[in-house]
Amino acid sequence: MAPVTVVAIQRSGPAIRAALAERGTPGELERFEGEMRAALAAAVANLDLAGVGAVLSRWHAMATMAANPLTDDELAQVARAKAGDLAGLRSCDEHGDWITL
Repeated sequence: MAPVTVVAIQRSGPAIRAALAERGTPGELERFEGEMRAALAAAVANLDLAGVGAVLSRWHAMATMAANPLTDDELAQVARAKAGDLAGLRSCDEHGDWITL
């Protein structure tokens, strides 16, 4: 298995915006900006940053996934799982212990 480089994305509006601009799918950047602006406007009105935090959390995950696409091995594993072949995947058993399927 080849070494994998992980790209870390800061959980901030500018960092998320940059990651989506560079690697996001069409429309993601505009959706992020719209959601962020709406959350910021709501925060100004109600003095509550919870909505801003929720938008940052959701889009941070999306930007991190965009910056770290699945490897060929991972894509093959997903395809096998979709076809019903779960061999080699890890799961918790009834006791909470990790097992290899």
